[in-house]
Amino acid sequence: MALLMHRLCAALLLTEFVLLLAAAESSCPAYAGVPGTPGHNGSPGRDGRDGFPGPKGEKGDPGVGAHGPPGKIGPPGVVGPKGDKGNPGTPGTGVQSTLVTQLKSDVKSLTDRLTKVEKVLGFRMFRKVGQKYYLSDGLVANFEKAQKLCSDAGAKIVLPRSEDENKVLILMQTALESTYIYVGATDIKKEGHFVDMSDQPLTFTNWKEKEPNDYNGAEDCTVIYKSGVWNDVNCNSEWHVVCEL
Repeated sequence: MALLMHRLCAALLLTEFVLLLAAAESSCPAYAGVPGTPGHNGSPGRDGRDGFPGPKGEKGDPGVGAHGPPGKIGPPGVVGPKGDKGNPGTPGTGVQSTLVTQLKSDVKSLTDRLTKVEKVLGFRMFRKVGQKYYLSDGLVANFEKAQKLCSDAGAKIVLPRSEDENKVLILMQTALESTYIYVGATDIKKEGHFVDMSDQPLTFTNWKEKEPNDYNGAEDCTVIYKSGVWNDVNCNSEWHVVCEL
């Protein structure tokens, strides 16, 4: 019994000593030991379960987009049925009408000039004087035939209406080596009253002194001499023909 009590007291004392030692270790810093070797990484853990959806966030600012490159052209579609005839369009404006009229006038003017140039180039000899051309193939004829030759060429028998035109005709006369050239002035309808081929009074003349004199009562046509003066002659005489265009 005494022995049992003795052992119990020893056990109590040992227990108290252990408790005191543990309390001392928890209140006093312990000396750090030497770090051990790191251990190997463990195996990855399993994926966790999806969490519950979070609350809806606020609307963000609009983004700055960029146009992408154009796509490829698609295949042509099927041709549809012919549509109904549309309503008539509105009439053109006055400006359009004026423009069309002007263009037509310009085209006609150019066409007329081209036609004139073609006629001029069809003659062996020509001279330009102002807006006219004096033309000749070096032919001789009486007055009636001279008019026809010029008319057939789309021209008319020459008639100087100024001193400059008269001088140009003198130059042609020299080139033709001609004594006389017929000019388009006659007094067939009224003796002593010379008119042009349109029965209009002459606006320019260059009569030789004492001419026209209607010699022997048979001189109703007009010629120009190589010196440039005019003279009345018999219409059946044959002289060089010059036309004007």
